[in-house]
Parts: sequence; C-alpha cells; structure tokens
Amino acid sequence: MEEIKFDIEGKNYGCPTFINIENYVKVYKIKDVFSDDYFAAKFMNILTGAPIEDLLNADWQKIKWLSNYCMSLFPTEKQPFIDKFEIDGKWYGFIPSWRKLSFAEYVDLDTLITKKNPEILDFIHIITAIMYRPIIGDHTKPNFEIEKYNQESLHQRAELFKKKLNINVYVGAQFFFIKFAKKYSERTQPYLTMTLMQKIKLYWRNRKMMMLLLKNDSDGTLSLTELLPMILQNMKPSSKKAWWKF
Repeated sequence: MEEIKFDIEGKNYGCPTFINIENYVKVYKIKDVFSDDYFAAKFMNILTGAPIEDLLNADWQKIKWLSNYCMSLFPTEKQPFIDKFEIDGKWYGFIPSWRKLSFAEYVDLDTLITKKNPEILDFIHIITAIMYRPIIGDHTKPNFEIEKYNQESLHQRAELFKKKLNINVYVGAQFFFIKFAKKYSERTQPYLTMTLMQKIKLYWRNRKMMMLLLKNDSDGTLSLTELLPMILQNMKPSSKKAWWKF
C-alpha cells in the first residue's frame, strides 16, 4: 500500500499505511473526549503530525476524506490470526505451544491480560512482545521455533512493536485465546452475548483446566465440551461494547 500524501499551509504530510500500536492506543484514549469535527482534526494530528490549528483551518472535505481513509486502516473484529511477521528484516513468531508455556511467560501474561479494559491499553505492546518472539532458524518451516522467553529483551522488543507493528497483529492474536471457547460453546446463550474481551478473559481464567484437558482429553475426565458450558452458565453476560470498537 502506497502512502497517501497531502499538503496543508504549504507543508507536506503523509497518511500512514497501517496503524501501529502506539497510535492505536492514542486514538482510542481520545475518541470519546472531543466532538466529531474536533476528533477528526486530533485524529489526523496523531497519525500525521500535522498541527491541529492547520487541520482545523483546512478544507473540511479534504480532512473528512483523509480521516475516513485513515479510519479504514483500523482493525475489525474479523481480523485474521497472523502467526509470524517481519520487521526490519527479522522474523517474529507466535508462541507455538501453550502446553510448553514457561512459568515466567504464564505469570507475566496473567498479570497483564487480566487488567481492566481501559488499563490494558497501556500494555498492548508488552503483551504482544510476550506472545511474539524472534524465530530461530528457518522462518518458512510450519513448525518454527521461537526464542526462549527473556524478560531482559522483552521491553526492547515491546518498544519496537509499539512503533513498527500493525495493530492488526495484536487484534488477530486475541482470537487465538478464544479458539476453544468458540469451538465448543458457540451455541451457549451466555457466550453469544459476551464481548470478545470477555471471551478472551473467560479462556484465560480457565486456561489451567483447559490445558490439562488438552493433554488428557481421552482419559475419562471431564472434556472441554462439558467444561466450557458449565463455566459459561455461571457467568453473567455484560452489555459493554468491545473496547477496541470505534
């Protein structure tokens, strides 16, 4: 996708070709603060660096068209899962096996992903850096290996992702967390009324039981198809909207 360029007050600016994590968080935090017209100017200020004063004084049709284009870059709820991607010539891959999750990974993900919805925004880049790590060896292999979890390299990778990673990667990865809940409980009424974030938290809160079942799915113990409806029946559905919607 080519960068769309425009000029205001004799200065040239460019719309991004994708929405990175940093700008996604900034935009979400101000989306309910301003009126529609002022939001469009602030929105374009965040994404392009053009001064708000110049944007407010520019042709409104031009700004409206540009803001609508930039808004189209934001992810949808049907964002596909991406298992690997490249940044600056280096390949990163998603955690290949939840059954081999280390204690450090478990604790850090558990701490971050269970935060309240508004607060979790500030940790998206860190969560993504835990889930995606450098691929070791040939990235074209379907069963690729990733670097062992290292908290020392985590924050450097998180800052890189904040600036250079498409937010679509993070949103797509969220669907991985609800794969089992969706597969086995899609006909359960509480599930149908849940937001995506609630489904993710449902899976994450009960991941220890699910992981045990995945390892011993035919040993006579309670199966996933029996377990998930029981969990869902005991949860009260919420009418809150998914936190990333605009």
